[in-house]
Amino acid sequence: MTGLSSSSVFPLLTAACAAIFAAMKSKTPYAYIPGPTPSTVVGYLLDLHSPDALPWHFNMPEEYGHVARLKGGLVGADALYITDPAALNAILIRQQAWFPESTEFAGYVNVRSILFPVLFGISDGVASVQGLEHKKQRKYMDALFTANRVSKLTPIFYQVAHQLEDKLKATVCESPGKVVDMLDYLTRATLEIIGTAGIGHTFNSFDDKSEAFDEFHGAITSVLPLASRLFLVLPFLESWRKMRPVWLRRTLAYVETLPWPSARKFRAAVDAMHPVYVDLYKARQQVLEEGGSAALADTAAGGKDLITSMIQANWDADEAHKMSEDTVLANMGSIVHGGQETTSSSLARFLTIIAENQNLQKRLREELREAKAKKAAGEDLDYNDLEKLPLLDAVVREMLRIYSPVTFVWRQTTKDVVVPLTYPIRSTINDEETKELLIQQGTAVYLGMSAANRSTAIWGNDAAEFKPERWLNRTQGESKLPRAYSGMMTFLSGAKVCPGKTFALLEMKLVLAVLLLSFSFEPISAPIDWRMGITLEPRVRGRENEGISSSSSFSSVTLH
Repeated sequence: MTGLSSSSVFPLLTAACAAIFAAMKSKTPYAYIPGPTPSTVVGYLLDLHSPDALPWHFNMPEEYGHVARLKGGLVGADALYITDPAALNAILIRQQAWFPESTEFAGYVNVRSILFPVLFGISDGVASVQGLEHKKQRKYMDALFTANRVSKLTPIFYQVAHQLEDKLKATVCESPGKVVDMLDYLTRATLEIIGTAGIGHTFNSFDDKSEAFDEFHGAITSVLPLASRLFLVLPFLESWRKMRPVWLRRTLAYVETLPWPSARKFRAAVDAMHPVYVDLYKARQQVLEEGGSAALADTAAGGKDLITSMIQANWDADEAHKMSEDTVLANMGSIVHGGQETTSSSLARFLTIIAENQNLQKRLREELREAKAKKAAGEDLDYNDLEKLPLLDAVVREMLRIYSPVTFVWRQTTKDVVVPLTYPIRSTINDEETKELLIQQGTAVYLGMSAANRSTAIWGNDAAEFKPERWLNRTQGESKLPRAYSGMMTFLSGAKVCPGKTFALLEMKLVLAVLLLSFSFEPISAPIDWRMGITLEPRVRGRENEGISSSSSFSSVTLH
């Protein structure tokens, strides 16, 4: 028999591989759904997670419809990118049990616990648990963030806001016309607010010599960017965390991170934050043991901070409904990270907007002054006063709609599920319309929060424009999206809706009110671009290598 030469074998192997690959790809259940062509052979992941991917996300429903196929490339499976209102309602509310967070997303939200469980054996917090455990933890969390409870935190918010005001006044008076790094000031303020009102702890954030602030601030601001670099190993970490005994897992984790700079820095950030939570928890427990619930009034923030309320409620609960110490610590981390990372970014975005729109800034200041004139001398606007300011409310809503701090979240389908569609899919194969979608088990589903917030089909032809007036003239009922907050997806919806929504809204309105009554803002000459991380991050164009530090600056902060 005549042997095959290498020159004849290689073409045959290539053809065979191509045929097998073509056969595999032809069997994808989503071949009929339109979607973007990946920029690389490895599929959609690099496009989805690129720091420059905001236009890619924003344009998804306009270019491909409200359900798009994300091609998996040579080795990955296809995924779905969904912005369809009916499908989102099914995934987040009606059929949420079949759409838990993916392993990777669980890792992200648990940066609030990602290496905490690996290194310390801590349980998951409310952001990532499912089923009955989620319901139990969510009951505690929801009780903390009612409007009535949050409104009582207003005096604590003002204490920090006025510290910010005083610090900024000192800077402006010392160097009039100086470019001010407002993101740094806002980060200090949001960390101090969530510290005092959230966990009853001050970081002395406005003290330039505060070691507590420097250490914790450095950790909390680095942990999320570092988590982005650990993306590919998140499933491994989720498996690693099940290793027993805990001491062995922690020892191996320290050894494994030694050759990896990002992992070492991540571990150092965890080591900086974890003792703060443990010390606070043990201090509150000791107060309860020695003096009962009444003694909490003598602790920081008068015992009114969120985590002290949670610890007290957990202390009073019967054994069947108590959370473990590890679970309380995980939720303490969730409160701090959730309350700091997105709010400072949103406040910086707000100041960018009004610095570039002096007329809007003037109108907001006039509205605030009119409300302030009705109060006694030296008296601040309270929770209800701030809620009744229509223009401030409209601007905050529009900013959160068009500039959602989180661009997307993702889910992993655990069984075959059929979801309805508001906007039918037009097949790329035969041009037929599909009015419901079969999502097969194991499919990664990406929920485009920002893209849904900007869909012209949902919000009108001016969806991509920043127009606060739309909230002065339209009703919430006009939006087709699940209605956790004004029919937008910024805070998600259903059981996984952001529990701190009311806290965040009060914080933004209150800080903005204090700043606008005392200062005016103008932009720097260089444009500010916003890049996608786990949350949005500002960069001064041409100075991207400097990172987010000094990136939300203003050329002139003027006293009023």
